[in-house]
Amino acid sequence: MAREFTLPDLGEGITEAQIIRVLIKSGETVSLDQALMEVETDKAAVEIPSPFEGVADKVHVTEGQTVNVGDVIVTFGGQAGKSSGGTAKKAAPTEAAQTEPAPTSAPATTAPATTTVAAPPAAPSTPRRTTTPAAPAVRKLARQMGIDLDTVTGTGPGGRVTKDDLMRVNGSPAAPAAPAVPAASPGVTPAPTPRPRVQPTMPLPGVPGTDKWGPIRRDKITQIRKTIANQMSLSAFTAVHVTHNDEVDVAELDSLRRELSALTDNDPKLTVMTFVIRATCLAIRKFPIFNASFDQENSEIIYKDYVNLGIAVDTERGLIVPVIRNVDTLGLRDIAYQLRAIAERIRTNQFAIEDLRGGTFTITNVGALGGSVSTPIINYPEVAILGLGRSKWTPVIDEDGEIDKGLMLPMNLSFDHRATDGANAARFCGEIISYLRHPSKFLLD
Repeated sequence: MAREFTLPDLGEGITEAQIIRVLIKSGETVSLDQALMEVETDKAAVEIPSPFEGVADKVHVTEGQTVNVGDVIVTFGGQAGKSSGGTAKKAAPTEAAQTEPAPTSAPATTAPATTTVAAPPAAPSTPRRTTTPAAPAVRKLARQMGIDLDTVTGTGPGGRVTKDDLMRVNGSPAAPAAPAVPAASPGVTPAPTPRPRVQPTMPLPGVPGTDKWGPIRRDKITQIRKTIANQMSLSAFTAVHVTHNDEVDVAELDSLRRELSALTDNDPKLTVMTFVIRATCLAIRKFPIFNASFDQENSEIIYKDYVNLGIAVDTERGLIVPVIRNVDTLGLRDIAYQLRAIAERIRTNQFAIEDLRGGTFTITNVGALGGSVSTPIINYPEVAILGLGRSKWTPVIDEDGEIDKGLMLPMNLSFDHRATDGANAARFCGEIISYLRHPSKFLLD
């Protein structure tokens, strides 16, 4: 009797997943708990283990396909074998599965001499399971480039192979030689010499095609990018966004944090973000409207008695916002420990979807990427998000009219104008600034 295995429940609220990599083929004999495929949900990539052992008569899905929970993904043969109860164990999150660029040959150009452009190596027709650690996106790129991962020395954490490792193995394509320019006749303007098209630093992803103006490539949206797009659209077309910009001199704070970090041998390392988080929690005490949600349907504002602060993190897979729960109950050192733990979980991809839920206020830091001013979009259903820019030394005029220098930190607060007004936003930012500018004030709270 044939046994159908359907996509199992992967977590609360998850109704679909995208197939990233199929690890078996029809007719293959699989063992109990052998990984059948890798799938990507809202924020995590997971492996689906087999609940049976025996022959997989038919694999019903392909890479890149989006399937719903309950859809049949593999049909097993009728021969009886060991079973884990017909329900797949929930897999631990694996590393990112964001779509990476796929190699493409340089487009042909018109030139006096014919130039032959080498095509990229053909990808293996059948995926082969390797023992080398690598992200699903890196595995996909390796297949497209025709590279055996087991032959690549990984330079990532724990020997993990990165896309840079693949590019080094593949080598950089050589630029075609420029054709000789013929001598122009007197009084005749020579025709321009065609040049190769400017190529992106990384090959474009997707399937090649054309539109009415030239060659294009179509690439499927990943499950993570689809989720981010839906969430951002919900926020943009629901909350009424306004952004308040401010700045604060954190020279005294920077000196203090360096001194404290030295006294504790950087265990934990106190960053400016540590103090911003603490200052935000203290400001929320006076302005609880920024730790709330706006229920327009029931004409209510829902104030939260807890502060679960999300930290927006830019990763190869997309935007991830892990949450520090009850952060208002933590001191500076405990906040620093939590930040370090978050960084470790994100780096090793050891976080669950539950770690990304329940936030009441979010902080994002474009300064880490060199940015100064941003208009961050609210993480709906929250009513506010604080964006930080890159701090830099700037000439300032002190209270006595003397020119001095200050370490200025840009702050950008986006808030939902349905819930509160610009005056409150200015006061809220002013309260945060008062702690960051005079860090000794932390001792009073």
